[in-house]
Amino acid sequence: MSNKEKEEELKFLRDKCILFNQFMIKEGGIPSLLVSFFEDSNKLIESAYLEGKIKPLKSMNADIDNQIMKHMPFSMAKKIKILFEERLGINYNLVSLDQKKSISAVIKRKKILTRYEYELLLERADDIYGDVNKEEELSKLNLLLAAYEK
Repeated sequence: MSNKEKEEELKFLRDKCILFNQFMIKEGGIPSLLVSFFEDSNKLIESAYLEGKIKPLKSMNADIDNQIMKHMPFSMAKKIKILFEERLGINYNLVSLDQKKSISAVIKRKKILTRYEYELLLERADDIYGDVNKEEELSKLNLLLAAYEK
């Protein structure tokens, strides 16, 4: 990755993380006691950006995607998806597709290489747990997860 590409990715991740925090403060119904948490988070985001530390920004990015796609109330998730698409060009249909492709690639490779892949597979296992039609997939996921944890 060239320096210019890295800088563009850093800026994109910073912008996304800060926009998410601003949205949560303004629209998320955050109790006033927690507003300072998001403000402090913005300082850490900016610091990581200025120091060129991409890992913490990527980690927060993955957490944001997880929150939006799995844990936010539908109406709130819809608002932030629209905001992200307008401001950053993010299409969450493609994000979901990328995650599915990543999961398939890990299953095919038969090895988890990163913490992000581990978290993706763990979320997928949680999602399909109890679905009798997904027992074979769940078994594969559990084997991969157990091997990574060793």
